Amino acid sequence: MLYEFITPSDPITFYAPDNDIAEAVAVYVGNGKAGLRAADGSETPTTLYLFGNMPIEQINRVEKTLSERLEDFLTACERFAVCGFSDRDIYNDYTQNGTNEEKVKLWDDKKRSSMTDWCGFARGLARKAKEAKSVESAESVS
Repeated sequence: MLYEFITPSDPITFYAPDNDIAEAVAVYVGNGKAGLRAADGSETPTTLYLFGNMPIEQINRVEKTLSERLEDFLTACERFAVCGFSDRDIYNDYTQNGTNEEKVKLWDDKKRSSMTDWCGFARGLARKAKEAKSVESAESVS
């Protein structure tokens, strides 16, 4: 499902399999400073807490999601794009679904207006986690 990661500056979208992963992404990447909205208009959890008053139940739920579904979380982080719902297909076509890193960078540089690089941060989380996993795999083989 397609979601909007709501910030005060740039339109950002990402794919997640369900609200649990979308919530974990918005809370973790946004650190309470980003909202969440589903493209289909369905209800989504509140993730915007400007004054840091996130309920402990939500923190526990997000931590559980991260511990049980880390791969889904990382995949959603990889799918961040600086574009709204209406431009997501154009972004996907242009960047080959986000796999062409050169075109992703060109898109980001052209479309991003904020000094805060939310997409770079989210994609960087996924990249670093995969690199760490790759190093762990190589070390376990040796």
